[in-house]
Amino acid sequence: MKTLTTLRPPAVAAPRPVRAGRRRRPSGTAAVWILVGPYTVFLVLFGLAPAGYALWTSFVDNGSFSGGRDWVAVFHDYRLGDAAGHVTTYLLLWLPVLLLTVLSLAFTLHARPGRTTSALQLVYYLPGAVTGSAAALLWLFMVSPDSSPFSPLLTLMDVRSATDALSGGSVIAVLTVMGVAVHAGGWIVVLYGALNALPKDVLEAAQVDGASAWRTMWHVKLPMVRTYVAFVLISSFASGSQVFVEPTVLSTGAPGQISPTWSVNQLAYTYATQDGDFGKAAALSLAMLAVGVLAAWIVITRTRMYATDSSDSR
Repeated sequence: MKTLTTLRPPAVAAPRPVRAGRRRRPSGTAAVWILVGPYTVFLVLFGLAPAGYALWTSFVDNGSFSGGRDWVAVFHDYRLGDAAGHVTTYLLLWLPVLLLTVLSLAFTLHARPGRTTSALQLVYYLPGAVTGSAAALLWLFMVSPDSSPFSPLLTLMDVRSATDALSGGSVIAVLTVMGVAVHAGGWIVVLYGALNALPKDVLEAAQVDGASAWRTMWHVKLPMVRTYVAFVLISSFASGSQVFVEPTVLSTGAPGQISPTWSVNQLAYTYATQDGDFGKAAALSLAMLAVGVLAAWIVITRTRMYATDSSDSR
């Protein structure tokens, strides 16, 4: 006798409930393009495209190939040597003073945390709130004995007018003080934030091993924030090598003391606006771009700015 069995359908797992409002997360590649895409568009439109147009302008004159005549004329201009010398001297004086100021104050704030730390960050940052032409105009009043709060000091130094303060080689000294006051505050805040992100266990291990505050700063903290220091150096070199607004504004208060082609950027501006020679202006601008890219490459390679843990261990 055959036994009849009841056939049952195979068990099917119940579908998981879908939460309302839950969205699918983008993949890693999509997330990268979402973050990098807008910057890439702006880089192409306002960086690579103008550089390409400048390159074309420097080699094409009235629709015909000039054979690099504008480049030769720029490098044979007697004013270029003086302008490059001014900017080089300014960078050699300003960059070390700026880095020393930023590093010393940022490490001091991190080594001695307290209630006054936030207030000091604001105090350091305030001078940087006034930038560009406004900062240059402010410092023009600062070196004028008639309106400066440091008038007794200027009088003691036998400075009777802004022309006296900006005569000779004092222009670079004034620009250095101005540049440190304007740029140091923002970089102090950035570097202090990087120091606060350092792992606490590493710093505590250094203290347990008996390292002094100086050795901890030099051998532990500084190597761990070298990427930020490199970024400060690259950005500061780029802005310093293209100095333009400050000497232009200061020259209005001291006629005859600061040449309209004092800096390389001012010389390029003179080519375009005074001489109407856009080919020479484009050539000089590309030369400045090449110097900035070369300096950035040197800093990146020497400081291993983009090195990772895996590459360091190889």
